Amino acid sequence: MIRTLGTVLTGLLLALALGNQPLLADGTGLRAQEFVASRGERVLLVESHANPMVEVRVLFRAGSAYDPAGKEGLADVTAWLFNEGAGEKSAEAFHEHLDYYGIRLFAEVTRDSFEISLTTLSSYLEEAFAALGQALLQPRFDADALARAVADKMAELAREKERAPTQAGRLLYELIYAGHPYAHPIHGSLESLQHISLADVQKFREEGFRGPGMVMAVAGDVDQTRLRVLTEQHFSSVHDQPSPWPPLETAVAVPQGSARHLDMDVPQTAIRLGRVGINRHDPDYYALTVLDQILGGGSSSRLFKQIRDDKGLAYGVYSAFSPLEALGPLFISLDTKNASAQEALDLVRQVIMRLANEGVEQQELSDAVRYLTGSFPLRLDGLDKLAATWAAIGFYQRGPDYLEKWPERIRSVTQEDVARVAGRLLDVGRFFTVTVGKRDVPPKQTESGKY
Repeated sequence: MIRTLGTVLTGLLLALALGNQPLLADGTGLRAQEFVASRGERVLLVESHANPMVEVRVLFRAGSAYDPAGKEGLADVTAWLFNEGAGEKSAEAFHEHLDYYGIRLFAEVTRDSFEISLTTLSSYLEEAFAALGQALLQPRFDADALARAVADKMAELAREKERAPTQAGRLLYELIYAGHPYAHPIHGSLESLQHISLADVQKFREEGFRGPGMVMAVAGDVDQTRLRVLTEQHFSSVHDQPSPWPPLETAVAVPQGSARHLDMDVPQTAIRLGRVGINRHDPDYYALTVLDQILGGGSSSRLFKQIRDDKGLAYGVYSAFSPLEALGPLFISLDTKNASAQEALDLVRQVIMRLANEGVEQQELSDAVRYLTGSFPLRLDGLDKLAATWAAIGFYQRGPDYLEKWPERIRSVTQEDVARVAGRLLDVGRFFTVTVGKRDVPPKQTESGKY
C-alpha cells in the first residue's frame, strides 16, 4: 500500500504542476458548459484534457452570515468537521481513504458561502465524488470530533487576541456592519463556541446544504456526460427544496463613520479604515475596481507612493474592495510604528479626500486599466483558479459572458466614471477607523468633527 500511495502522490504532484500551466492561449476557460442536475444543483464545467486531473469547487449559501444568534462560529465549525468521517468510516479511516487515492478534500467558510474544495487525478474521479457525496450527505459528526473542532477554534481565537492586525480587522467589521450578520467574526467568539452542539451542526447542514442553493464548478479532465452521471449518482439524496433561511438583508452605509482604538503593547500600530461599498451587480462595479487600483492596488498606487515611497511610514499599504452579496466593504490597511500612527492616518485621509475632490489623471487611469487587463489571464492560469472563479460566477449570478466581457468593461471606464464613484464612495467622513497598538492619545478628529 505504501508503494501504491507513493505512486499516487507522485502522480498528483506532477498533475498539480502541469495543472498550473496557462490555459488561456486558446481561450479555454472563458466559457463554461452548464447544466442543472435533478435536485436543483447548478453545475458549471470547464473541460480541459491537457492534464489528468480535476478541480471541483462546491458552494452553498451557508457562510458565517447565517450563523444563529448566540452560536456565532457554527458555519466555521461545520466546515472543520466536513472531512472528519462519513458513513461507516471514522475520521481516521476517511482520511486514510483520501490519502490512498491522493484526493484532497476540505471545506472553509466565507461570510457568504460554505466552500468545498476537491482535487483529484481524473483516474480516481469516481472515488473522489463518492467521498464528496459521503461527506456531504452522510457526515458522522462524532462528539469527539466536535470537541476537537471547538478546542482548535478556541485556541485559534486565543492566538488571534495577541495579533494587532487581526484584532483591527475584527473591530472594523463590527463597526462597519453593526447590527448586520456580517459583523461577527467568522470564527465566532470564545463564548459562542461553547454553545454549539452536534444538533446545531446537523441542523445547519440540513438547512444549508440544499440542491437549489448549490453551485458546483468543475475544471479539468472530465466531459459533461460523465460529470452528469457522477452528479446524479452521488448527490441523488441532496434535499431538492430551497433552504428555509431568508435572504440576507442589504447592509446600510451610515452617514457618518466613527473611530475606535484598542490599546495593545506591540511595536507597530495596525490601522484599518473602511466603509460599506457596493456589490457585483452595481453599475459602478467596474469603475470601483479601477478606482481601487489607483487608490491602493499596488506599488504604483497613490497610497503606496505617498505613505511608503515618499514618507517611509509603512512597509506596505493597500486598499481593497470585497464585493459581498449584501454590499461588501471598501477598506484600507497598513501597519506603522506606534509613534507615526497619527501621521500615517492623517496622510491616508488626505489621499482619500484629494481623490474624492479632484478625481484622477488620464495617465493614472490608463496605467490602472493596463495593469488590470494585463494581469487578468494570471487569475485563470490553473485548474484550481478556473474552478474557483466559475464557482464565484455561478454563486453571484454574474452570467455566462462575465469573463469574456470583463477586460472590455474595464477598458470602457472613463475619468468621469472614476470621479463619480470617488465622489460617491470616498467621503472620508463615512469611513470607520480602527487603530490597534500602543499610543498615549486616541486618534484625533478631522476639522469637520468627523473621523
